[in-house]
Amino acid sequence: MTIESPQSRNELRRVGKFGVVGVLNTVIDFTLYNILSSTTFLGLVGSNIVSTTVAMVFSFFANRNVVFKAKQGSIKKQTVRFLLVTGFGIYILQNGTIAILTQIWPAPIHAVVQYANSMGLHDHNAVITKNAAKLVATVVSLIWNYIMYKRLVFL
Repeated sequence: MTIESPQSRNELRRVGKFGVVGVLNTVIDFTLYNILSSTTFLGLVGSNIVSTTVAMVFSFFANRNVVFKAKQGSIKKQTVRFLLVTGFGIYILQNGTIAILTQIWPAPIHAVVQYANSMGLHDHNAVITKNAAKLVATVVSLIWNYIMYKRLVFL
């Protein structure tokens, strides 16, 4: 498949649409995550579970209708596959990544905080920590999701 082929152009368009949906999805996710983790008793992982669940509902319909245009397939099968793939991505991969980066191996996040402090961002360590961990977790799950949506969910 060369870059000039219709298949490669279609794939680039699909990746671009997935990126746009991903940005919107991430805005929904991060907004809720920050509001909940700052104003409720849920903590980081609990806030992540709620925010990612809301974002997941948006993601299903946007990916099904806009990115993969999979309106002909069985919505029941797509829904089950989507929930399994996305659930694994957000509940296992994301929460695992957040837990690892904030509780088990915090050195990379501490380096980000130190860098932010050196750039004059003081008194924001908690916000930087939770969002840096969430960002890495989001990238991990986005890669997983695209591959699995294309190969398993929206055939």
